[in-house]
Amino acid sequence: MKYYSDDNYIYYEKSRVPINTMGIKNIEEIEELENQLFIKSYEYFHKSLNVSTKFNEAYLKNLQKHAFSKLYKWAGKYRNKNISKRNAIFCQALYIQDKLREFFTELKKDNYLRGFHDKPKQDFAKKIAYYSCELIVIHPFFELNGRTIRLFFDMIAVFNGYDYIDYGKIDINRENLYITASKYCMSADCKPMEKLILNGLKKTK
Repeated sequence: MKYYSDDNYIYYEKSRVPINTMGIKNIEEIEELENQLFIKSYEYFHKSLNVSTKFNEAYLKNLQKHAFSKLYKWAGKYRNKNISKRNAIFCQALYIQDKLREFFTELKKDNYLRGFHDKPKQDFAKKIAYYSCELIVIHPFFELNGRTIRLFFDMIAVFNGYDYIDYGKIDINRENLYITASKYCMSADCKPMEKLILNGLKKTK
């Protein structure tokens, strides 16, 4: 579902397809291409993980830029428009950089969540849920925020000896479980996201 903005945004007129470098206007075609690029980025960043990797602001921006810059000129750049989706109104564009500065200052104090190899899984899940919710509320990018955020925390999970987080599929209302948990984040309730992540964290064999 597309974002709605207080100004002209990034889609072709009367379309859910973002304006792209290839001129693709078919939603199924653009989504398939996004998925292919996304998978390649998982492979690239997974292989690039090492002891000096810092999950900082530059890393977050680079995730999206690397994944989608072949398609979108705005990939890896912070949005400059206010956006909403259904009843969710995300952080105003004016405050995105300030909020991210606070976010990464706090994450740095937590050592970018790099020290959870031998700590209880519950503690790790709680931390990931908290920081995930913070990024969801900020929604810093023009599009593809959810995928970028999941990629970010999947790399943190792998760094700490876990597989990619399994967010499940759908709930009893036939809705995506991650989207359902994200809605609670918008009202400062991280518990559903924490439960989802805890169930989806598995140590790498």
